[in-house]
Amino acid sequence: MVRKHTIDVPPVQKRSYRVTADALGRWAYHCHLLYHMEMGMFREVRVEE
Repeated sequence: MVRKHTIDVPPVQKRSYRVTADALGRWAYHCHLLYHMEMGMFREVRVEE
């Protein structure tokens, strides 16, 4: 089951999507698998006025 803040991305695939940024601040954009995070699937998203 896909949750509200989850996007399924099969191996070696890409997904495009839109996000409504409704809260200011610094947010993590990442995969919950530690190996994937170590391979670069962890980024910071900054929402500013």
